[in-house]
Amino acid sequence: MVKLRRGPAVTGPSSSIGIMRFFDADTSGPKFSPEFLIGLSVVVIIVVLGAKVVFGF
Repeated sequence: MVKLRRGPAVTGPSSSIGIMRFFDADTSGPKFSPEFLIGLSVVVIIVVLGAKVVFGF
């Protein structure tokens, strides 16, 4: 009979402490305020609806 070898096990954090460390990690990406993102979303929705009315999509 052939014996299967097990490689190194890949596991995630075993407790919520590991998850908290992951979410507390600060990245170097851009920082936007929630108000800016909501405003940008509203502007994009208005532009798409306007293009639909003007171009008849």
